[in-house]
Amino acid sequence: MAARPRPASRHRRRESAARRRVLAFRPAVLLLAVSAALTAAACHPPLPGTERAWREQRERDVRAALPAGARAGFHGLGFFPWDPEMRFDVALEPIVPPEPLQIAASDGRQRPAHRVGRLRLRFPGGVATLAVYQLDDMRQSYPDNLFLPFRDAGAGSDTYGAGRYVDVERLAGGLVRVDFNRAYNPDCAYGIAGQCPITPAENTLAFAVRAGETMPPGHG
Repeated sequence: MAARPRPASRHRRRESAARRRVLAFRPAVLLLAVSAALTAAACHPPLPGTERAWREQRERDVRAALPAGARAGFHGLGFFPWDPEMRFDVALEPIVPPEPLQIAASDGRQRPAHRVGRLRLRFPGGVATLAVYQLDDMRQSYPDNLFLPFRDAGAGSDTYGAGRYVDVERLAGGLVRVDFNRAYNPDCAYGIAGQCPITPAENTLAFAVRAGETMPPGHG
């Protein structure tokens, strides 16, 4: 008896239907990926040219200061996305007379300093009061130089554990400008020899400051 011809396989029909679903699903996945990328771009303003130039110069400075043997393994600096809300023009509340103190340094010694003022800042993550210092060993050569170290809640994971520094620019009328987009790690974070001040406890923030330089590779 001749074998009866087999009807179209149900398995084959299911396979074709599944293939059609996959082909229909791919454009949806692509659309979601594009949408997510556009949303991320919208959340983070584009990096201004001045900031790009600053970051490039900062990277060149770090590279130049590295020991010769460490330069080959240096692959650049990491930064959080630029955020205009992380730049502040605020009044420096002076401390009169300045208060003497000792700031611990990375080499185990103490650096004499004076607490000269305070800044009250409203970050996206919360409100903070930060002390501003002058290091005594720099005061004679740079009498107007102000030193602002800080440590945020991401220290030890997203940011350097001993804290970061941010420059304080004096403006007219008793105001200063502090831009945390330009917060930078101490030289010691990159293996550059120095007597790097460690952030005093009073300048430790209870929230993350996701601006400026990120944790250097190998310190996580």
